[in-house]
Amino acid sequence: MRLVLTLLLLIAALPLNANPLFKGFTAEYDVIRNDMTLGVSKRQLLAREQGARLDYASTTYPEGLVAMFVSDRFVEHSQVRITANGLQPMNYVYQRTGGDKDMIFRAQFDWQKQQITMTGQAEPQPLQPNTQDLMSFQLALMQGLEKGQRQFHFQLVDHKRIQAQNLEYTRTQQIPSSLGRLDVLTLEHKASDGRYRFIFECAKQLSYLPIKIQKIEQDGTVVMLKLRLFNTQAFQLFEENQPSD
Repeated sequence: MRLVLTLLLLIAALPLNANPLFKGFTAEYDVIRNDMTLGVSKRQLLAREQGARLDYASTTYPEGLVAMFVSDRFVEHSQVRITANGLQPMNYVYQRTGGDKDMIFRAQFDWQKQQITMTGQAEPQPLQPNTQDLMSFQLALMQGLEKGQRQFHFQLVDHKRIQAQNLEYTRTQQIPSSLGRLDVLTLEHKASDGRYRFIFECAKQLSYLPIKIQKIEQDGTVVMLKLRLFNTQAFQLFEENQPSD
């Protein structure tokens, strides 16, 4: 009986591990504000416990001339469990250091009690099935796109609160890059009050890793993460854009 149960669990887990990026990867993004490069965001995904758990970490800091005037450093770390119900974050940490507003935020996800314990909240908050943190939701997005999903509804834990994020597929483009021609899916989230919108561009050939993430403010300000390095390979998008049929 124990052997049968073990085999059933392994079979159930196989589709969730189908994405090769869940074996681990490294990526670097340029951080750009209105065409000015401010710094770099370095990310690393590690698979633990024979692929049953993921550690996803990001370090963002100023680079170049900006580093002479800005010293803030942002570190995020998410521990994620792979289950038959999808990706479930377990712990999330956000830390800002080096500037005038040092802070640390922690969120612990108790899936048995269905509650989240967060810094700054006196009482645990309800934990809904579609809840992700700021790091884990990107992995959940990649996994969903790999499985053919095109609409996403997350309860997103950031470093202050829980808020809804609804991503809608808008188009697919073929875009030439230094790694070859890519099929890039675009998804968009619009804030309910219209103050901003997020745009995610995810490449099929990179298992739907976001190659560009944009936040566009109501006043036209654009803050962007743009992929520049993937698994030690330099990455560059070229100018030609041709929407697919």
